[in-house]
Amino acid sequence: MLKVENLSVRYMQRFSPPVLAVDRVNFQVEEGEMVGLVGESGSGKSTLGLAIMKLVSPSGKIVGGRILLNGRDLVPLSEKEMRFVRGREISMVFQDPMTSLDPLMRIGDHLIETILTHEKISKKEAKERAIKLLQDVGISPDRFYDYPHQMSGGMRQRVMIALALALNPKLVIADEPTTALDVIVQDQIIDLFKNLRNQFRVAIVMISHDLALELEATEKMAVMYGGWIMEFSRSVDIAKDPLHPYTKALLKAIPNIELNDQKLISIPGHPPDLSNPPKGCRFHPRCPYAEDLCREKEPPVHVIDGRYVKCWLFGSDRR
Repeated sequence: MLKVENLSVRYMQRFSPPVLAVDRVNFQVEEGEMVGLVGESGSGKSTLGLAIMKLVSPSGKIVGGRILLNGRDLVPLSEKEMRFVRGREISMVFQDPMTSLDPLMRIGDHLIETILTHEKISKKEAKERAIKLLQDVGISPDRFYDYPHQMSGGMRQRVMIALALALNPKLVIADEPTTALDVIVQDQIIDLFKNLRNQFRVAIVMISHDLALELEATEKMAVMYGGWIMEFSRSVDIAKDPLHPYTKALLKAIPNIELNDQKLISIPGHPPDLSNPPKGCRFHPRCPYAEDLCREKEPPVHVIDGRYVKCWLFGSDRR
């Protein structure tokens, strides 16, 4: 359904060199699949999600690659053409529902406006659909006339999911959908995504820095660092046998409540400055396996049993 090929996104800065936030990224999503995008803050996850929607901020620009949605490249489409793609074919759940929802509009009006903007139906039919959407995400119809501030964080996030599903898209990008929610509500939101995926056969790209949550929720996972995808594989394979040193380090940083004497292991150093990234592999300053080759040359992408890993530790082309 979605195929991203060599996608690059660059941000211009007034007094500093440009930032290549997404650098020649490749991955794909099949129909009805849940795919995770994980990595530390600043790795390029949200920029990648916004680029797929063609909603990168004015200082940013897609400078290379293709975004194929059901075979059609979205990159050359105009903003007018994209208005017919967003919502209908692909939609997004943004990070903070409180800032994404209009505080002066009732919840029901958000949904009705979205439906009427894109479809020629009566307001009565739009209201009926809006109420059904709220029920689908677990919100009682009697909250239809509530304002956003009258709802909890979890309920506002459910409203955002309902808005994303309003026009029956086949792909939803969820950017940090569980941020600032307690663990019980997080679990409810993840279960909701799973149920909606099964009910509507919608594919979901879930962006998060929470690796443990992604391992539980998704079938496949792309691990991002420094604008690159370092590893792309089935989530179960990453959990059992991670290939890239960065993926291994992220897994070691997950606390295990069943171990009384576990020591939390952090990754030394900081993510790279993408206006001046390190030469060679961008993870080498923090990598315990780094060799001279890692410091000099960018690693290629190796395919191992259907898994993708960008690292010099694999393959036979170490020269």
